[in-house]
Amino acid sequence: MKRSSPPYFSAFIRGEGGWGGDRGPGGARNEPPERDPDHAVTYQTSPDQAFVYRLSGDRNPLHTDPQFAAMGGFDRPILHGLCSYGFTGRALLHALAGSDPARFHHIEGRFSSPVLPGDALTISMWRTGDGEAVFHTAKDDGTVVIDQGLVRFG
Repeated sequence: MKRSSPPYFSAFIRGEGGWGGDRGPGGARNEPPERDPDHAVTYQTSPDQAFVYRLSGDRNPLHTDPQFAAMGGFDRPILHGLCSYGFTGRALLHALAGSDPARFHHIEGRFSSPVLPGDALTISMWRTGDGEAVFHTAKDDGTVVIDQGLVRFG
């Protein structure tokens, strides 16, 4: 099988910046109201979660190789961002959309801190209108790992 183009790899390295473009609009978005969440769901990731998620095809060594993770400034490999996002989406789907994917219309959020395999993730949700909620995902120590979350469901 002949490839039409070479494989490409991109790296996003926190704190490096310098790409020269406009940073875009800043400021808080999708902030939770000053009250307890309407729903909170906790899922435990497993210590080997990155190896399991790797089966999705994402073989970035940042998630499995301690030496490579150290080059990125991490004490040990971190969990794939999309795996953390997947845990979040599952909680939102079950808590807000009645476990029906046809009712799950939109999700957005901002990755704000890494997750380590084995961390427990708590997804807190605040209904803000008919078919809409804001959310964030946090580790057991309270560190928010996905913030500015918005979900739309029907």
